[in-house]
Amino acid sequence: MNRLSEALNRFDFRQRYDLMVLASVALAGLLIVMSLYLAAHQYTSAYTRQYWKEYTHTFAHSIKYGVILHSTIVSEDIIQTFTADRNVLKASVFESPHTLLVASNQQLFECHPTESPVIQPYVLDYASLWCFYAPLYQNEDYLGYVELVISKHDLDAFMRRILFVSGLIVLVVLVFLFLMVRRYSGVFTAPLLEIVTVLKNVSQGQRGHRVDFSGAPDIQRMSSDFNDMLTIIERNEQVLEQLVADRTSELKIALDSSRAANNYKNQIMTLVSHEMKTPLHSIGTYLELIRDALPKTPEFDLCRSFHANALVRTHDLNELINKVLIHGKLEANKVELTLEPFDIKLLMQECADKLEPALADNRNRLSLAGEHQVIIADAEVLRHIVNNLLSNACKFTADGDISLSWRQDEADLIIQVRDTGCGIPAKYQNQIYEPFWQADMTLTREHGGHGLGLSITKRFTELLGGTIHVSSQLNEGTLFTVKLPL
Repeated sequence: MNRLSEALNRFDFRQRYDLMVLASVALAGLLIVMSLYLAAHQYTSAYTRQYWKEYTHTFAHSIKYGVILHSTIVSEDIIQTFTADRNVLKASVFESPHTLLVASNQQLFECHPTESPVIQPYVLDYASLWCFYAPLYQNEDYLGYVELVISKHDLDAFMRRILFVSGLIVLVVLVFLFLMVRRYSGVFTAPLLEIVTVLKNVSQGQRGHRVDFSGAPDIQRMSSDFNDMLTIIERNEQVLEQLVADRTSELKIALDSSRAANNYKNQIMTLVSHEMKTPLHSIGTYLELIRDALPKTPEFDLCRSFHANALVRTHDLNELINKVLIHGKLEANKVELTLEPFDIKLLMQECADKLEPALADNRNRLSLAGEHQVIIADAEVLRHIVNNLLSNACKFTADGDISLSWRQDEADLIIQVRDTGCGIPAKYQNQIYEPFWQADMTLTREHGGHGLGLSITKRFTELLGGTIHVSSQLNEGTLFTVKLPL
């Protein structure tokens, strides 16, 4: 089938059409000739068989008296008369049961009558001859039977002539029909071939090609409509190309603006990193020195309290700047992982110790649940994830409980942070990971923050190849689950 398809692909549409018409005409001619031959053969064979059956009956009737008289001479004369026809190969007369009385010749043929006496006419049909049998009766007395061996040579020769003549007639008619169909098929295939050629040129980006064929009004209208369609397509292509060019120009301008904004952002990040963090560090250091230099007397308690608050705000501002810098690195894909072995329980305890001041401010209780286990990961990135989740839980929980747990589940590390705080409304749970987003965006919001903690946590989790999931009920608490591949 594949070879036939490949062979047909070598021809164009018109050649394939002519080939299919030729094959159809040839098949139809073959079927017609075979049908004619079978019908003629069936009719001629039946007619010839009936003729020789009657001939055998006449032979039996003629030779009956020679058998009655037991006269061999009379029987031989009658046999000689009936074997004068060239189709009669042999004529024989038998007395009951199968005793040969006389025969035209002693040649043996493939006729094999039944063992029982021949009491009624019948015929044996072979490939090249017939064997006809007819009984001999005188009144009701059975005398014997006759046998005629008839050749099919003339019948076969006649059928071959019929086959040749009918085949020749059908062939002439079909050739004439094929030539007529092929001539008139050009009226339909020529326009299609021209359309295919024009479409091929159009597909290669060549413009200005049109079809030019004539014929009946329908054909001419098809030519006009097709050319109009090509004109519309080329006009639309020009409009589309102009739109693409305009859009490309707009995108180039937008890209240049984006690059400029990105450069500006990088300059901002550099400014924050070098020009703001360094003075802030110096301010914190001076505040610590002033706090240590203040006398431990009651009259300086208020001053020490102010210095303590100033140090807390300094640390908060420093934390904010650090998160802004981390977020900028994540956006620029400049965070590189450092994989090293470490004890996860020690890291979790460090994160818990860092949270103690915030726990005391909101009167919260923290519990840890997990075993010592050495894992290979980026300890600093994992520390950021846990610190952000604990800080977020403590910020939105007051006089409540916070739990930090970790365990290994097959090839994954599962970290969960649960709190009994205010919870997250369901409509906001898909937005909490967006940078700089908070549920209350007003200047008078109850909880402070910058909205970068969870965004950084999600980016760090994905950087480690893990996932983060939140489950929360309003006024009942929140559960964050981090799943990291080990």
